Amino acid sequence: MKTSALIALASVLGASAAPTFKRTDGPTDTQILQYALTLEHLENKFYSDALAMFSEDDFAAAGLPDWVRGRLSQVASHEQSHVDLLSGALGNDAVQPCNYKFPYTDVNSFISLAHLIENVGTSAYLGAAQYITDKTYLTVAGSILTVEARHQSWQSSSVLKQQPWQGPYDTPLGLNQVYTIASAFIESCPDSNAALPVKAFGALAVTGNPGDNVQFTFDDPHTTTNYAIFYSGLGMTAVQLDENDYATIPSNLQGIYYVVISTSGDVTKVSDDNIVAGPAILEAPFDAWTENPAFSG
Repeated sequence: MKTSALIALASVLGASAAPTFKRTDGPTDTQILQYALTLEHLENKFYSDALAMFSEDDFAAAGLPDWVRGRLSQVASHEQSHVDLLSGALGNDAVQPCNYKFPYTDVNSFISLAHLIENVGTSAYLGAAQYITDKTYLTVAGSILTVEARHQSWQSSSVLKQQPWQGPYDTPLGLNQVYTIASAFIESCPDSNAALPVKAFGALAVTGNPGDNVQFTFDDPHTTTNYAIFYSGLGMTAVQLDENDYATIPSNLQGIYYVVISTSGDVTKVSDDNIVAGPAILEAPFDAWTENPAFSG
């Protein structure tokens, strides 16, 4: 069990700054790209710092073959390319790297965290795609999304010897949900960076396996009933918390899934306005002989 870190644009379209299209129900393209670059800076720094810290001998001492570090070096170069792409496209509107803190202490904890961060990256691209107004940008975002998913799948299956997917569908997350996860790794950002149209929800801590009755730890500013909302693939389900903030994790969850706390028990009405805390990231590994249907709540 592991608990706890975009969308992109093509510089191939030219060196001019991204035009400011806007949907009536969402942020501008420029704001989405700044959000994406903020997250790509995080991933880029995550990999570059870890690879500078851990040598080939460190990977060998962790019981890993030398090709694992080689592939991770390729992943690091992909993230640098994403940063370069977004920075070049945004021009003077590009946000700069922040100061980060990553809680890995050795090679194995680094890889385990990478596996989770890449999954969040995939969820971030899926969730942000709805706000893109330019179809060419959407194609490029899709291209980067699939690479993030390949990173996660390789890390999970080839390196960690776990499942390469969660099910037939990946899980989209909203802008604020992704930013909440990312903000746990961000200590400070330059004052010159543009303010992003996002906010971080309160922290949520929970550990357990599907079928377990567990406690959800969070700062509750409400006196109303709260619900744990589980996200997996395209499915959501709500489980009411008791007076001590305990609830049972649905037994049909597999792989990586997310959970938030909301004051709404109707999954069709869960929104940024009623989310109290989270997401927290949980994982339920499953073997190759386990039935792997879509999570339907």
